[in-house]
Amino acid sequence: VRKKVKKEVEEYLRAKGRGIVDLEGLLEAKQALIENVSGAEKGYEVSGCFGTTSSCPNAITCSEELLNEIEELLKKEEITEFLKTQVKGKLKAHHKFKVLLAECPNACSQIYIADVGIHGFMEVCVNEERCTGCGLCETACEEGAVLLKEKAFVKKEKCIGCGDSLKACPEEAIQVVEKAYKIYLGGKLGRHPRLASYFTTCSSEKEVLEVIRKVLEIYKELNLKGERLGSIIQRVGWEEFRKKIFS
Repeated sequence: VRKKVKKEVEEYLRAKGRGIVDLEGLLEAKQALIENVSGAEKGYEVSGCFGTTSSCPNAITCSEELLNEIEELLKKEEITEFLKTQVKGKLKAHHKFKVLLAECPNACSQIYIADVGIHGFMEVCVNEERCTGCGLCETACEEGAVLLKEKAFVKKEKCIGCGDSLKACPEEAIQVVEKAYKIYLGGKLGRHPRLASYFTTCSSEKEVLEVIRKVLEIYKELNLKGERLGSIIQRVGWEEFRKKIFS
């Protein structure tokens, strides 16, 4: 069961005063959640990939606490209450402000169709003193970003920061310069789908939270009738939106 579904089932049963999830309770919660699927009690959704709480071999960052802080920020900014003032009628699932996070560039959590998409990545370099020129890093890199000329070297313009070359190197010659987060904005599906655009790179969780706080400020300023962030960007233009964020 996916983490989001597990959380919703547990919240449903907890509200009913039940302390465990048994088969009967799971089926009851399933039916209730299906009936409410088109509606939304909260005006936002915060979710991460399964790497957030498991030992995923691809995970680069560990962001469970960051996700909790993002959820607290959305509560503090009263996004649910704001959307209820913007939307005519009942708040629905497609109105939600979605923040999705992936712990690596594989983006298992569909970050490119979220209002705010976040993925962890690492910048790597080669320690030439350790490099023996074995070529295992070059073979491991699917992007062609690590090449070999006696010693390995990294083509930064091709590197997506997945860490595969680092794991392949037996001499620990591929080393981490920095672990950070890339931020993407304005993804959505619907009648006029839009893939999220790369916005900036944050070197700390504090920077991620500050970017989201500023995005929410502009989102509320420009919002018409509860539209998604991607719709706002389509309406005002990406460059104009970026200017507002940085102003």
